[in-house]
Amino acid sequence: MAKKTIFLVGADTGGHVVPVFALAEDLLSDKNVRVVVIGVGSAVEKKFYQKLSGIEYKIIIAGKFQFKSVWNNCVAVIKSAVGFFQSIGLVLKYRPSVVFLKGNYATVPVAYAARILGVPIFAHESDAIIGKSNKLISKFARKLFVSYPEDFFRSDLRNLDYSGPILRPEYSKKIKNYDKNLLPTLLILGGSQGAHAINEIIFAAISELASSYQVIHQTGSADLKKAEKTKNELAKEISKNYLPSAFIDNDFELIAKVDLIVSRASSSIFEFAAFSKPVILIPYPYASLDHQMANARYFASRDAAILLEEKAITPAIIYSAISKILSSEKRKKELGDNLNKSVKLGGEKIIINELSKFVRK
Repeated sequence: MAKKTIFLVGADTGGHVVPVFALAEDLLSDKNVRVVVIGVGSAVEKKFYQKLSGIEYKIIIAGKFQFKSVWNNCVAVIKSAVGFFQSIGLVLKYRPSVVFLKGNYATVPVAYAARILGVPIFAHESDAIIGKSNKLISKFARKLFVSYPEDFFRSDLRNLDYSGPILRPEYSKKIKNYDKNLLPTLLILGGSQGAHAINEIIFAAISELASSYQVIHQTGSADLKKAEKTKNELAKEISKNYLPSAFIDNDFELIAKVDLIVSRASSSIFEFAAFSKPVILIPYPYASLDHQMANARYFASRDAAILLEEKAITPAIIYSAISKILSSEKRKKELGDNLNKSVKLGGEKIIINELSKFVRK
């Protein structure tokens, strides 16, 4: 029997690439399926997709609209038009049975090409606010899978299906029997590029933090030198407790072991939930449609996370928030359990089952 083709489109950033990577890993176990992954050629894409043996990785051009720049928008229109015709060519060449889109600007050309050529389309939204691209796609997609309950969204959005998030298989593992550090361990994450505003607060508070906790700090490459300088200026007896790094790979093992996480409010929240970890969320205030604030408010309203606004944080406030959680085992467990209960895990299985229906036809 000839293999049926599934298109998976996830481009540019980790929040769109990693879920597609997880789905591709799962689909590769089906010998009757050919997986074609489509992106725009970003470094994150290459890092993940090149790990997958047995897929075909195709790159298209796509334009990202910036509503305050007429020139950039004109360029984006041209790029998206080129990407649309590239996508038409890919659909005609591979004749996919179904297309899955991890919605952002790069998915739109593929979505419209698939629509015109009559290919069933599914998409997924990670955030508590539907992004602009997914709003467009939802008008003709069979289903728009969402990570938050359907009643959390506006009622005029069609075809919503509460699948929950898409997580890599590693996040279903139960990691036990690790060596526990004598001090509680704090993990500071600001995204793959770090978060300068969070870094500055941590640098200012690090003397107090490193006196009480082991602090693992993902700074991003831009602030790593300052972090290393800050470490060298600490007293010798506490310097060993501060561990800055530009980027943390294989972070699922680390997340499983730490006591508390301070993070932006991106889709990584679901990874923390899988391991029932207490979190302090500091939403990125300039995120599109302010979706990170919406994400954080959803969990804060369920006592599943502590929400701190970036503009209001001081070193004293961050230290106080951290110490209140880590000084109470009851509070730490309560936050972690509430976060886990607030998330519908297993979304990747629901989506794979839906896509597989079109392979079996």
